[in-house]
Amino acid sequence: MKQDWKAVGSFGTVGLEVVLCIMLGLFIGRWLDAKLGTDPFLSVLWFFFGLGAAGKAVHRAWKEMQAAAAREEREQGNPAPMFDDRKARPDERAPDVDRQADSSDAVLYPDERPPAKEHDER
Repeated sequence: MKQDWKAVGSFGTVGLEVVLCIMLGLFIGRWLDAKLGTDPFLSVLWFFFGLGAAGKAVHRAWKEMQAAAAREEREQGNPAPMFDDRKARPDERAPDVDRQADSSDAVLYPDERPPAKEHDER
């Protein structure tokens, strides 16, 4: 339960960091535009600097969350499967990839033709 709230807090922190980076960049650009008289130029430039900082923050948080997930998987192992295929009805089971399909398993669609049989003409 504690881990769930920790993850929610991490996502909330990332969202706040994104908004603050963008707003800080915009406000710095507007302040510089007012001081230097370069009206929209520096606001737009610093807005994009803020977007870049926000993107870097998201990338950093993503890497940290991947590292935390890998660490938890090493410590706790993989979680139990949500769906046990052995208890399912035959029509609900996932296809068995290892099993070779024989002619009784083949499904022919209207636009498909069965493979031609090769004859030995010796």
